[in-house]
Amino acid sequence: MYKKITILPIFFFIGYFFIFPQLAYAVIPPDFIFNIGTQIAQLFSIIIIFFTALFGAFFQFFKTSYYQLKHKKIILSLVIFTSILMALIASYVYAKHKQKIEYQKWLIESRQHNGNQNSILNTIKHTHLNKDKINDTYNNHSTESSTNKDANDQLNIGTDKNKDIDTSDTKFISEINLSDASALFINNYYKNIVTGKLEQVYNMSKQTVSFNTFKNWYSKTSKITLDKLARINSQKSSIELTLYEGTTFTRYGVLMTLLLKNETPVKIKDSKVKILAQGKIENRTASVDENSLSQEYNFFIKNKNTNILTTNQEFENVINNQQNNYIILDAREDIEYENGHFPNSLHIRFADLKAGRWIELPKNKFIYVFCWSGIRGKEVAKFLRTKKIVSSYLENGANGWVNSGGKWDGSIKFSEKYTSSKYRLVFKTKDVKKKVQNGAILIDSREPYKFNQSHIKGSINIPIMYTPTINLNEAFNQIPPNSKIITVCDGYVNCFDAKITGVESEKRGHQFLGRYNKPWEYEK
Repeated sequence: MYKKITILPIFFFIGYFFIFPQLAYAVIPPDFIFNIGTQIAQLFSIIIIFFTALFGAFFQFFKTSYYQLKHKKIILSLVIFTSILMALIASYVYAKHKQKIEYQKWLIESRQHNGNQNSILNTIKHTHLNKDKINDTYNNHSTESSTNKDANDQLNIGTDKNKDIDTSDTKFISEINLSDASALFINNYYKNIVTGKLEQVYNMSKQTVSFNTFKNWYSKTSKITLDKLARINSQKSSIELTLYEGTTFTRYGVLMTLLLKNETPVKIKDSKVKILAQGKIENRTASVDENSLSQEYNFFIKNKNTNILTTNQEFENVINNQQNNYIILDAREDIEYENGHFPNSLHIRFADLKAGRWIELPKNKFIYVFCWSGIRGKEVAKFLRTKKIVSSYLENGANGWVNSGGKWDGSIKFSEKYTSSKYRLVFKTKDVKKKVQNGAILIDSREPYKFNQSHIKGSINIPIMYTPTINLNEAFNQIPPNSKIITVCDGYVNCFDAKITGVESEKRGHQFLGRYNKPWEYEK
């Protein structure tokens, strides 16, 4: 009987560590599991030893009384069970507490590494942050850098930018890269307009109006400068151009969709246009007409002081009013949207918005942005406001909305769909080095400017949230076939991206091992 009792705690101990990873689902975002197994085992052992010693002392003191008990086996089993239960509870509570401490420690190190830690560091060091306070801190301080330094932020509305108007006598100036058939088609389309080949242009166009109407549109065009082109997918491109009519000019942002035949553009399928600026040229000097721009974006001017944050209750009131003056925009990644979304919401990836799809959003409606937690939503809303679109983000994102009982199609939690420990596992530096030596590939999911500043030698940059759809396959094709990969991140948002990158890489036949969130330690 005593041998069985001695073996029993061992089985409980082993079983606990097989079960324990399932108990860590509530680890605070971005859902890391830090390696604290040894510390938990030590605590578990200490508690078992403590209760064993306590029972030994109790047994020696009450030995005579103990032997007179009728149910000695039951009592002994209860003592052992209680000891193990107390050890399990204490270890679990300790693990939760330790995970939170490790997360806060990493958060501080991350901010130090990124060189923007002053106010956040003081807040974290001198307060006991809970999950919401950590999120608020990041909301207030973390998103500006990626917005300001993102290379995909291609098209701009703003008088400073639009004062840079070419005033030379050259009739057609093209600054775009003619590296593919779509770019060449777009270049020739505008070149033919300014050189008077309007029948040829009409055949390339949508032909939604008569040729005479089309000809009248461009009869006064004296010059065109084709300034920027950003490819979004195989059909869509966003363009920034300036059209001149004598001494006046209009600067446009155009989202053009081409009809392809055997991957070759044959005509324009659709186009959406935003006026970026209007003005005059006098004595070789361009001046922007602020009044015309104000009239064009009158809705934005009237509503620009609308709070950028929308509470769940405010959003509930909006959708219940049954007014058709708003659009619900889901700016998450494809795999997140497929997993679940607000009914009938418009889905445009953030990277595609930045590359130019913001042009298709109406200028006379309120835009409510959904993301997962509210952090990306704020960044999207701030970006859209620079384009004179009245946008707000939902507090705590889709997660908070569904938790409050809001409408939703499909499942909600990306993390619940991908609960395997590899999606939450964070490797230590020494473990990453060993795996790299054994052939693992490091995929750096950080923003492009961060990767350009510093990165682990040999790593591949795939910043999924900042990569337009057309470039995604090319980005993932950098990974050798059937690779074992570890994604690299160093901040709250890009560590969530690192998880999505892992899931996406698995769809392409690779094996995702886990994440590494301290790249600054790797070269030490």
